[in-house]
Amino acid sequence: MVEVSSLFARKAVMQTDSAAANRALAQIGLSRETLADPEGRLPVEKHHQLFLALAEPERPEVAFHMRTSASMRCNDFGPLGLTIKSAPTLRRSLERLDRFARLYNPYSVFGSWDKGAEFWWTNGRSAPDNDGARLSNEAALGTFVALWRDANGPQFTPKRVQFTHPPVGSPGPLEAHFRCPVVFGAEVDAIIMHQQDVDRPNLVGDQHIWRFLREHLEEILKATEPDRIDREVVVQVASALSDGVPRLESVASQLGVGSRTLQRRLADLGHSYQSLVDEARREVALKLVGLGDHSLAEVAFLTGFSEQSSFTRAFKRWSGTTPRHYRKSDLESRAMQA
Repeated sequence: MVEVSSLFARKAVMQTDSAAANRALAQIGLSRETLADPEGRLPVEKHHQLFLALAEPERPEVAFHMRTSASMRCNDFGPLGLTIKSAPTLRRSLERLDRFARLYNPYSVFGSWDKGAEFWWTNGRSAPDNDGARLSNEAALGTFVALWRDANGPQFTPKRVQFTHPPVGSPGPLEAHFRCPVVFGAEVDAIIMHQQDVDRPNLVGDQHIWRFLREHLEEILKATEPDRIDREVVVQVASALSDGVPRLESVASQLGVGSRTLQRRLADLGHSYQSLVDEARREVALKLVGLGDHSLAEVAFLTGFSEQSSFTRAFKRWSGTTPRHYRKSDLESRAMQA
């Protein structure tokens, strides 16, 4: 069963009318007491149900989730928040944040990419098709912006924010929180920033403290995730892609487990084998396209696609742009930094 930190639910309840929040909690079998534990976890399905129930009284101006995001501070997230805050720059705040964010949200796949004059922070998760999950997704990106403002200064404003899903309610509350255009129906969920903003010094950045806290987070991850078989699957698939996508049975054999056991363990972590194949292809494709050592047709082949058109569609879903444009932007970015 995939669980998320109860911090988000607890904060959301605090940002909602008390009577409406009590009705929502009772509706899905939760109470304020169950959310009070700072180390508490919630099944992700319950989390989505709560967000959906909290939204109903506010429609169409659903804003509780943006109020929740705006209330977040780095101190709410323990060592993770302190790592974000102590980093010398926002770019350094983002380093390894895709991995460390799993401590609070293990079912999303975050990543960051330089794209010419823009810097993208993406969420590659496959969200369920319901408004509770969509609101949770919007709140997740809203929370990152709130934490970055806490670390870098209240003036921080993205260039734009985009979501793959359609609007849940009025876009006004999202535009007020992000303070930039918000786009729906995009190829990928992303916060797009100006390069100069991610390289601006943080307010209280300290290189030594930041390095110490990053090492501390790695130790916490080792203790809480001693056997991340999902990551092992991604590595195994990535290493075999040039010969085509490996069968699940083959990967299970390489890992020394049965195929049914592997499927069950992946499901417990909120993944399917196919979703991890997609993640392996994404990681390999972004690296190879960015390096520029192979033609795009070769990259398509090396990532297990039989047709370049299929590769191009998948790459747009992963990065929000075509392989050709991504390569051009990456080369220009490296030329400017040289």
